[in-house]
Amino acid sequence: MRHPRLLRAALLAVPVTLLAVPGAASAVEGGLPAECAPVDLTDEVAVDQRAAASDDVFAGRVEAATPTPGTGRIGYTVAVRRTWRGDVPKGEQAAVTVDWPIGSQPAVQPGAAYLFFTRDTPEGIVADACGGTVPLPKGLTPKVAATLTAYLASVEPPPTPDPPPEPVAFHQPDEPLGDPPRIGRVLASGGAISLIGLLGLLLVSRLGRRRP
Repeated sequence: MRHPRLLRAALLAVPVTLLAVPGAASAVEGGLPAECAPVDLTDEVAVDQRAAASDDVFAGRVEAATPTPGTGRIGYTVAVRRTWRGDVPKGEQAAVTVDWPIGSQPAVQPGAAYLFFTRDTPEGIVADACGGTVPLPKGLTPKVAATLTAYLASVEPPPTPDPPPEPVAFHQPDEPLGDPPRIGRVLASGGAISLIGLLGLLLVSRLGRRRP
């Protein structure tokens, strides 16, 4: 006798379930695009490609988040635990900025551990919203650390830019070579050379006349 009541209750629950589905879909649409899925840490090629395009690769725990009002930009304070690439110091705090798409749900939460792939910019250390942060649900375990060390050992460091050439500087000599000769001295020297030349021609002409 109770079966009709159970069936009626089940039928009444169906519309509620159907109404809940659009809400879940809108939450997914408000997140990051599908192509921005986190990097698979078991895929060496994916990890190496992401690391090769980054200046810094390090793992740490997010201690605080400071959003910028009116934008999707959030600054994170990260306690760095391990560094594989770059000059982010281990055991210190690093300021990492992520510019999330407006309307999306930030994929980084304070109190959790992440692997960061970042770039060094004039504004500071920046992680891309698409793949720049990879969650470490169990933290940086020895197994994960060893795997990343083995993967990233084959990644070449970024090329070091050549230093700019030093400007050429002209200096005045410490001891001047002396004043230039006066014009009178130059003319006198020229006159003496001309006179010697004339005397030589006269001597040659006289010797030529004395010959039979």
